[in-house]
Amino acid sequence: MKAVVQRCRSASVTVDGQIISSIQRGLMVLVGIGTNDTIHESQWLVNKLLNLRFFPEGDNDEWGWKKSVMDIGGEILSVSQFTLMAVTKKGSKPDFHGAMAASQSKAMYDTFLTDLRTKYQHDKIKDGQFGAMMDVQLINDGPATIILDSIDAPAPVIPKPYLTPEQKRLRKEQLAKEEAEKKAAAQDRKPLSTTEVAPTTDESLTQKFKESMMEIY
Repeated sequence: MKAVVQRCRSASVTVDGQIISSIQRGLMVLVGIGTNDTIHESQWLVNKLLNLRFFPEGDNDEWGWKKSVMDIGGEILSVSQFTLMAVTKKGSKPDFHGAMAASQSKAMYDTFLTDLRTKYQHDKIKDGQFGAMMDVQLINDGPATIILDSIDAPAPVIPKPYLTPEQKRLRKEQLAKEEAEKKAAAQDRKPLSTTEVAPTTDESLTQKFKESMMEIY
């Protein structure tokens, strides 16, 4: 996921000539969702937005990086923006194949907003209109703009599977069996010592001949 984060004095979204969302001091965020993004990237972005120290210490200070949007009680206006995932390496026409399809990204974007509201305050999080043509206006404070990219997110921690006592016992027995089989296989491959040289075919035939002759006489 990618996000263009702008510190603003105010911001609003207009659709068909009607203002549908507006905020005062806070963050104006454009959010792009890629084809490989998961809930892990969404949660990382939520935590970054809420804890990013993007505001000065005092209300009258003009500059500084001391407080987060939650620290100042600010608002967040989030707008879905698939064009952030454009690839422009070749030619002059943007390639948007890196953006997640609308049918999938809508669900992830809704989860992203729900997570923001749950971890902050529901009434502090405003939204545009997903998939609509929007006019977005803001007064950028500074200007101060930061780009966040979930490519910087740490890899998710994969928890170890829980095993019941019975499963642990069976697993221990399986490991012991595999170890015994390895030792047996190694023993079979062990070369014979000089005192344990196996008889050749000719020697075996000679011994059998002697035994048969003794039986005759």
